[in-house]
Amino acid sequence: MVEVAAGTYDYGSGSAGFTKSGAAGNYITVSCATRGACKIQNSSTGNSTVIEIDSNYFTFDGFEVTNTSSAGNNLGIYVTSSFVNITRNKIHHIEVDCSDIGGGGIHTSKYGKSNNITVDSNLVYDIGWPDGGSPKCPASTVQFDGILLEDAGANQVITNNIVYHVSGGWGISPGVSGSPPIIIMNNLVFENANGGILVTSDGGGTIANNIVLNNGVVAAQCGIMTPPGISFNFANNDLWKNNGGSYCFYWGGNNDQSVHSDDISVDPALGTTFVNWKADGSGDYHQKAGSPTINKGYSGTGAPATDFDGNPRPQGAGYDIGTYEYSN
Repeated sequence: MVEVAAGTYDYGSGSAGFTKSGAAGNYITVSCATRGACKIQNSSTGNSTVIEIDSNYFTFDGFEVTNTSSAGNNLGIYVTSSFVNITRNKIHHIEVDCSDIGGGGIHTSKYGKSNNITVDSNLVYDIGWPDGGSPKCPASTVQFDGILLEDAGANQVITNNIVYHVSGGWGISPGVSGSPPIIIMNNLVFENANGGILVTSDGGGTIANNIVLNNGVVAAQCGIMTPPGISFNFANNDLWKNNGGSYCFYWGGNNDQSVHSDDISVDPALGTTFVNWKADGSGDYHQKAGSPTINKGYSGTGAPATDFDGNPRPQGAGYDIGTYEYSN
């Protein structure tokens, strides 16, 4: 365990790199002593990354990760290895150049199989999206995602994350052809340029308990997109006003404006779901008392044991939908 003191760690034009591996049952953990109080940043302008993890059996926990240049840096956290946990981090203002090079907030390498990757309880926002402005990239840009697991590795788990304001891509996008089943549960994904959740795994998986709102603001894609003909367990999601529909198959085919029988569709502007809904990310996204997401979640395989704040799940009569579990 390496516990890092609060402060700002500036790598200039370089990046913070991790190469030493742990072992099965003995992970190396690098953690900020106070969640979010350790900022790692650089000022790179050349398609690089702020954090690179080449270590196996490794946990990176509780940091703020950002870039201070105005253009050109494509990646917040880049992973080339296996058995890696990316937890409780805040990744923001990762500037992009809107090219086809690719990148985003959290990204695994497409050149191998990063097995056993868990991305849990991270806040990812303003990826190529200036403060108070509009998304930087045009509708034709598809290469930048908030969380992009771009490989065919086994045991990809994406839970309890909040992702918004991703320009030129999707909020969450795991898997490629050949990927085994994927778990995407209890995430909040809203106001992203292309769409909400894009899954390219042909192994199926579980997509449950997610809140997916107001996505497709540039490219008008849907809330949740999956390959045609592949079986997914869609369960207890909350989808509202995603510009390409609630569910769809790859890029435009067979859009489905409806929701599934165990889903809900609630306008967040009604004020019934969150303590303080704000579409720009400045709100409080905990449930308010009586929220339609409380005790309405799926409790099957893959359901996370804790929420974004580290509180245990479930509380009350069942699991909640979204990143937070309401404390009765």
